[in-house]
Amino acid sequence: MSQPEIEQRVGLGLPVVLAVGLHLGILILTLVSWPESEPEKTNTTIVNATLVSTETTTNQAQQAKSSKARDAAEESDQRQSAKEEAAREAERAAKQQRSAAEEKAAAQKAQQQKAAEQAKAAEQLKAEQAAAEKAKAEAARRAEEAKAIALDRKKAEAEKQAKADALKKAEAEKAAKAKAEAEKAAKVKAAEEARKKAEAEKAAKAKADAEAKKAEAEKAAKAKAAAEKAEKEKAAKAAADKAAKEKAAKAKAAEEARKKAAAEAARQKALAEKAAQASAGSLDSLIDNESDAISGAKQAAQAANSFENLLKKYVGQNWNRPSGSVPGMTVTLRVSLLPTGELVSAAVSKSSGNAAFDRSAIQAIQKAAPFTEMQDLPAGAKSQFRNFNLYFNPEDLGR
Repeated sequence: MSQPEIEQRVGLGLPVVLAVGLHLGILILTLVSWPESEPEKTNTTIVNATLVSTETTTNQAQQAKSSKARDAAEESDQRQSAKEEAAREAERAAKQQRSAAEEKAAAQKAQQQKAAEQAKAAEQLKAEQAAAEKAKAEAARRAEEAKAIALDRKKAEAEKQAKADALKKAEAEKAAKAKAEAEKAAKVKAAEEARKKAEAEKAAKAKADAEAKKAEAEKAAKAKAAAEKAEKEKAAKAAADKAAKEKAAKAKAAEEARKKAAAEAARQKALAEKAAQASAGSLDSLIDNESDAISGAKQAAQAANSFENLLKKYVGQNWNRPSGSVPGMTVTLRVSLLPTGELVSAAVSKSSGNAAFDRSAIQAIQKAAPFTEMQDLPAGAKSQFRNFNLYFNPEDLGR
């Protein structure tokens, strides 16, 4: 028997027992025989008497007897009422007992039904839990199998991807190396072509300057010869006119005119010879001057090349290789110098593609300045370095 059932029995039994005990006590009291005085016979004879104020002994006795009869009647009524009350109480107790028994039976039945339902629910829950555990175990097993399959697939894909990445990286490195070598070769070739082109341009410019000066000298010589020829022709014409006029005017002085004409002809001849000699001397002087100009141009070109090489040497001595630079890098700087060799400005004309390398070249020429050797250059060479492009390649300097 469960603890709730025991408590329910105790709770219902105690009031019932007390009620039954109370009714039994009342019933017993009603059944007890108390001594009763026999009721006196009432005299039914009508007595006509006159009431006197003084009570007699007989009247007192009668009053006492009447009082005792009333008390006995009241006691009998009380006993009857007690019996009836006891019977009613007993009936109520019996009814309560039956009701309690019915409630107890219903409670027991409900308890049993509840216990059966709980047992059934427990069995069902147990079965459901077992099924759930089984399903969970099956799901876990399948999940583990799927996880293992996914891991194997992922591992295979990762290995495949790693091989593909390694192959791609190797191809990229190979292509980058080939590209770098090609770019380096192209830069070297471009630098050599630029150097040759610069030298050719300088030589062509010097040749053009020399030819221009020679043409100018030839033009001046021709102009001078033409002027002298015109002067001679003018003088000859004037002399002929003068001779004709003198001959026509002075018929009488023919001999003197002839002599005078002969003398004049001799004088003109001498002048012509002298002019011819002077013209020949001027041409020789022009030729000498042209030779000197050509020689000076060659010397100016040589001085310019020497100064440019010296400038590159100074810049290379003051250059520090920046981090991140690679062999083959070159930069072209636009440089402006004063005739004294002081640096006016230096800026990037053609970048190397590396800002740090470009800055290092500018810093190197700033440190190397001033270039006082520029003061010793000829005027023609000095003008070339007022504004010029400096091609800077550390490999040319063995750096």
